[in-house]
Amino acid sequence: MEAIRSQVDRLVRAMGVLHGDLSPDAMQQLVLAAVFLRHVSDVPEDVAQGRPTWEDLVRQVPGPDFAQSVLHRALHAWSGDYGQLRLDLDDEAVLGQLPFGSRRMQQALGDLIAVLDQAGRARTMADLYEQCLARFSEDRAGGEYYTPRDVVRTMVRLMAPASGDEVYDPACGSAGLLTEAARYVEMHDGRPMDRTEPTLLLFGRDVNARTRRIAAMNLILHGLDEDLHRDLDSDDSLLYGSEPGEKYDIALANPPFSMSRWQDRIDGQFVPWRYGPPPKSNADFAWVQHVLGSLKTGGRAAILLANGAAFRGGAERHIRAGLVHDDVLAAVIQLPPGLFPHTRIPACLWVFSKSKRAHAKNRVLFINAQDVGVQVSRGRRALTDEDIARIVRAFRGGSEHGEADEPGWCRTVTLDEIEAADFDFLPARHVAPVAAEAEPGDDERRVRELTDELYGHFAEAARMERELRDVLGAL
Repeated sequence: MEAIRSQVDRLVRAMGVLHGDLSPDAMQQLVLAAVFLRHVSDVPEDVAQGRPTWEDLVRQVPGPDFAQSVLHRALHAWSGDYGQLRLDLDDEAVLGQLPFGSRRMQQALGDLIAVLDQAGRARTMADLYEQCLARFSEDRAGGEYYTPRDVVRTMVRLMAPASGDEVYDPACGSAGLLTEAARYVEMHDGRPMDRTEPTLLLFGRDVNARTRRIAAMNLILHGLDEDLHRDLDSDDSLLYGSEPGEKYDIALANPPFSMSRWQDRIDGQFVPWRYGPPPKSNADFAWVQHVLGSLKTGGRAAILLANGAAFRGGAERHIRAGLVHDDVLAAVIQLPPGLFPHTRIPACLWVFSKSKRAHAKNRVLFINAQDVGVQVSRGRRALTDEDIARIVRAFRGGSEHGEADEPGWCRTVTLDEIEAADFDFLPARHVAPVAAEAEPGDDERRVRELTDELYGHFAEAARMERELRDVLGAL
């Protein structure tokens, strides 16, 4: 993995020469397209069927018209149909920014091709692609379509998909949740040797065309182009409200946190909401209701939401009450701050089930995991394998045995108790902390954690202030 991170660093340095010529988004798109091109074009000439092979590209790198002619032609030639996916690589919005004929452009693209030429084949490209996505998110660019791997693994392990499941992501971004679901099934159920039948049936939707292209490349690199039931859907999921009309076994979602002005996109249309209309200033519970409406009778879901969704009042409190009365909420897991590089807003992971076991009915498991994880950089934390296993173990205890109670960590709460708490779902409200003796360095670490959490509250407060000003301005 360190070797792959080193390759990503070299790719970013190579493109850094074009800083000021290319926007950060265009740079990301070009790097990702080049990684994909390395994978699909690294074939013999008879397989290429007239399209330029990777060897052709490497041989022509020194040429003065490499970017304007050779690279452009290769990206165009390798666009097309891959299983259920249609992929267009030659994005003029990106290529049009290249300073054709300049020495620094030749240097940057030459270095880019050289780094990729030294990289391995097949699965290595999928890993390199994922590490590029992670790096772009660390740079606070591209975070809107990338979910950190530790969070993705936690969500998928909680859902435990099995062969034949239909898995849906209504805001699929780079398709990280879908690829991890397939990886989980491959590890636990085994991948059919002949691959005549898909391991999973995958369904993804994202309203952003460039994001869908990133997702398509990721799925193809992981060999999942045949597992998609159809091409990635371009519709806005929220247009379907709580009645999307298609039913899935599992839904996984990391939608934009506390998205404001979301109703501007659906004004003038009737959209049904089972638990009541979400506030116009915040789409969190529009996503929740859409996810629930997408599930089969026995379906289950995991969705990431900003902490504020657990306790805000008004229409959101009314919706939370409806979720409790329908008994579809299985667990709420409070995550540590600093997991998401592109935002300081703290988050909770909500788990839903439409088929709770008898002993888990009329109960919700709350897990307070806000103090777990390890510091990986300034302001950034990550869940360890042990943290993920502990969260999953607590969830299994609650869902399979109906009771899970560990002081300071988790507690199973009755619906009556949740109603008495005014439908506040924040785990810290229901799981009392345990006093512990401080160890050397604990105070400094805790100050950093609280600082990150405070920044998250500042961000949430600033967003709410903007929304209030919008409302007051409209009066």
